[in-house]
Amino acid sequence: MSSPVARPAPRSKAGIRYQDAQRAALELFAERGFSRVGMRDLAAHMGIAAGSLYNHIESKEALLFEFIEEFYSALTLGAEQLLKSQPDARSRLRALLERHLQLHQSMPLHFRLAEYELCCLPPEPLEQILELRERYEQHWLQAVAPLCGQAPDAVRRGAVRAIVSLLNQLPAWTQAACDEPASRLRLQQEMVLGALAGALGMAVHTF
Repeated sequence: MSSPVARPAPRSKAGIRYQDAQRAALELFAERGFSRVGMRDLAAHMGIAAGSLYNHIESKEALLFEFIEEFYSALTLGAEQLLKSQPDARSRLRALLERHLQLHQSMPLHFRLAEYELCCLPPEPLEQILELRERYEQHWLQAVAPLCGQAPDAVRRGAVRAIVSLLNQLPAWTQAACDEPASRLRLQQEMVLGALAGALGMAVHTF
């Protein structure tokens, strides 16, 4: 006799409405820029009465933090899983790269906020995000170090930080270069591996 299939619990209408409101806020921040969005604009875009907005969110900054934290948490969790599952250093590095670019396709607005609106966070939330980002960069260093044959130094750490920023921006830069998604993905991979090889003084085929 087969085991019953686990089914996700149905979401309440209120939960679905709030998710829709969050999505609207995410789109507004990404389109206009966080600092240009007023509370009345935010409430209108989320479909919430301005007077009751604070019943739904703690603050505009708290909402921005939630979006950026979601982004870096997804990157970090994916990296941790890949580093455990891939058999060798080269495959781990390429899997990290592919995962990052694929996630950009599913969370493009989160990427935009994380790269361009991070400075709008207050000091304590900003520190939490920077810690998450550093954890993610450490996973990249863990993947790169065996290919370099030595422990990461200041140059390699700087190179990895630069590559993570490049990865966050690259899909938007290459949007017009290739119409076909698979070709665009290959172009992005080649550009990142080339930049990484150049920064570390290594041959591209090493990766």
